[in-house]
Amino acid sequence: MEYPISLYYDTDVSDVKTLDLCRGDDDYRKVHIVDDGHRKLVIKYLSNTFSDKRRIEGWFKLMDEYRKIGLYCPVVVPNRNGELLHCDTVDGRDYYTYAEVYSVYKTAEHIGKEKYKDEQGHDCFVPDVMRSLGKIASAKLDILDWVSAYCLLEPFCAPDTTDEATECAVAFVNYIRDNIPAFLPRAEALLEMFYKRQEELGAVYSSLPTSCFQADLNDSNILLDENNKFVGLIDFNLCGKEPILNYAVREALWGISDKRLFGEKDSRLYFYDSDLDELRIKLFLENIGYIQENYEFSELEKDVFPILFRYMNSFWWFHLDEIKLIKEDERKITKLFDWLEYQMIRDDIRLP
Repeated sequence: MEYPISLYYDTDVSDVKTLDLCRGDDDYRKVHIVDDGHRKLVIKYLSNTFSDKRRIEGWFKLMDEYRKIGLYCPVVVPNRNGELLHCDTVDGRDYYTYAEVYSVYKTAEHIGKEKYKDEQGHDCFVPDVMRSLGKIASAKLDILDWVSAYCLLEPFCAPDTTDEATECAVAFVNYIRDNIPAFLPRAEALLEMFYKRQEELGAVYSSLPTSCFQADLNDSNILLDENNKFVGLIDFNLCGKEPILNYAVREALWGISDKRLFGEKDSRLYFYDSDLDELRIKLFLENIGYIQENYEFSELEKDVFPILFRYMNSFWWFHLDEIKLIKEDERKITKLFDWLEYQMIRDDIRLP
């Protein structure tokens, strides 16, 4: 029988589906979905820079805490040797194996957008996802001692040299330098402003309240019941401890799915239309409101919010994607730069 399936089954199994999720030599991930007629398991076999014994066992602990709060997460089961986590070393590299009971619920990705989006393109499960985030925030979990993939101001894992926001900012300016040099002075001025916002945030960031979060809320990890109601999560491999404000603001922004804000190839229409940008902020604050049903932001968090928002809302990967889409349209490029400059100075939004 193929390894690592043999760690869990002592006879050949015909019903096996293997997913290759590898992302280059440094991120090896394969998932085997196995059903022998008695039990169905998801066996995960992985080796990458952000997974080791301590972290994976931390994932298990966080999943337990999520279940205590009332969110469904598949249970990790022991292998035939009684281990929850098995490690093999091949050519000096550690490979880890563990298995979860196959989820009794379907992912949003599996169910399909046509079933969980309304006429405006809103994801029906977002309010409950935000409410669950508030519950996790209120628990102020302190069981992990590393940052999540949402981290600001520090790297997530060993190969990273900086946080993702800075990586995005530098990539944006480099693209302008190589492809639209006429806008390079504005791009460099934006980067200088970004670093100033970074310093401002760094002065207060470590004082913010924290909790531990799953940190990968995409359609392939969100679980829905037969009524398309949010019930839980899978895949905790990007989890970690984060300032609650960072996590809440990021999710409240990313949880916006109104189709009026997006064009072809996910172009951000609100970059070029102030009314649409106001709609985006309105929807953002609605998501914050759902979080606040279960979590009360402290006065410190309310004070730091404008500083964090100016930093977080300036550069991300979709800004680079957007500039690539519009690189021949000088009018749109100018409007995008205007929008970015405004985000770095805006002081008109407060937490409710």
